Amino acid sequence: MSEEQKKRTIEVDEEFLEQLYGLVGKIPPGEKNINVDLLKDLILDIKRKLDRAKTEALEELSSPKGKNKNSSITSEQEFTDEENPKNVLIVDDLGVITYQLGVMFRNLGYDVTIAKEIYDAITKYKKHPYKLVIMDLFIPTDREGFILLDELVKLSKINDANTVVGVMTASSKKEHRQLCMKKGADFYIEKIEDWQNELIEYCEKTGSA
Repeated sequence: MSEEQKKRTIEVDEEFLEQLYGLVGKIPPGEKNINVDLLKDLILDIKRKLDRAKTEALEELSSPKGKNKNSSITSEQEFTDEENPKNVLIVDDLGVITYQLGVMFRNLGYDVTIAKEIYDAITKYKKHPYKLVIMDLFIPTDREGFILLDELVKLSKINDANTVVGVMTASSKKEHRQLCMKKGADFYIEKIEDWQNELIEYCEKTGSA
């Protein structure tokens, strides 16, 4: 690599790639540097996807079916089991993740609801017990994630909803996995290569996909 090329690259690590999800597959295996111009293009692509998702959400809200003056939902429609028995609540504070999972589950025929923090997630679940909840453990810390997991499992039992609760996280700590399963999570997935396909497999195994 020439000196000029070195000036136009930055060193990246797994944590950085997790924050800008989607870059992993576009960087050659073993490569620790990424061209600045490529990084700019990837960030712009992510921004375009998020802007498109925001526009679609606003269009849904403006439709007759999406309007609900008494609802606290501001970014997506709320559905009932009579309309579609396949529904999922996705909880993550990273917009790129919620966008990608939203597209994936909609393609599988799900009605998708998004929450970006625990209180919003709990409020939405109380109004509409979902058949499937996919939640990030760090929202923004594992403490909040464990609080949400406890509450969802409790509410599912109280409402006899039989909700499948899956936890997704970039953490590789065994104690995180063990505690999530002990608290009642149906499955636990690390955000590593091909984790989305693993997520679908878990959902199929638990009968929620």
